[in-house]
Amino acid sequence: MTILMAVLQVQPSAFDVFRNKASEECVSIEYEFSTTMSGHKVTGEGQVEVQGNSYHMQGNGMEIYCDGSTTWLIDEAAEEVVIESADSNDAGFLANPILLLMNLEESGVSYKVDGDNIILDMPDGTKLNIKIRSMEGIPTKKPEAFRPPTEFPKKWIVTDLR
Repeated sequence: MTILMAVLQVQPSAFDVFRNKASEECVSIEYEFSTTMSGHKVTGEGQVEVQGNSYHMQGNGMEIYCDGSTTWLIDEAAEEVVIESADSNDAGFLANPILLLMNLEESGVSYKVDGDNIILDMPDGTKLNIKIRSMEGIPTKKPEAFRPPTEFPKKWIVTDLR
């Protein structure tokens, strides 16, 4: 029984595995999240591929590309894209949520890991629960894989804040 307890205590959480893998290779993650905003529960799910500071995230009608220096937030239904600098000193961790998860200790956000769940206590008092449903290593990608594949149609609203 004592040996079993020691083995259970040594097993890393899904969050620790994610952080270790994403810093060394490309990782694909399926996740779900929940939070309460203005008294209303907000839930969602998505998929993200992470490689270092770069990621491609899809979920809830939104798509985000980040090549480590630029972030494109794409809302296809609204025909709108917002382009921001991901490494802005002003935006910090908020411009790159993956960077936030990779560096939680430095972000000032308190958090707790419970198995596959990461519970973040945001500065505004909001709690954000992220559950990692699945995670797998995938082949390393070239930097252009973390940029939108095409130009945006002329009728789209493009807001470039870089």
